[in-house]
Amino acid sequence: MKRIIEKLSAILTLLIVTAQPAFAAACTLNGEVIPCDQMPKWVWAFLIVMAVLSMFFFVFWLRMLLDAIKNQTENKTMWVLLIIFLNVLGAIIYYFAEKRKRGKNTV
Repeated sequence: MKRIIEKLSAILTLLIVTAQPAFAAACTLNGEVIPCDQMPKWVWAFLIVMAVLSMFFFVFWLRMLLDAIKNQTENKTMWVLLIIFLNVLGAIIYYFAEKRKRGKNTV
């Protein structure tokens, strides 16, 4: 858990550092060009939260895809195609239909 928190904080720091030049540029708000430092702070917070959530969902999707490739014996092709074409929704379906069930049987 500590490694995950360290990685997330490093990613967040990287996002903040890379967003710094945007504060000096011109931004558009309601059709008007204004300096980016006058943009409401919630806009930047929203963008950072969305970026972190996107990374989380991508990692979850990738883990479910790899789990389906490694551990499925029946219907492997179906699960892989479902996860690929439905993206995060397919990964969530796979998690509740297969991975969670398999985890309960091994404990």
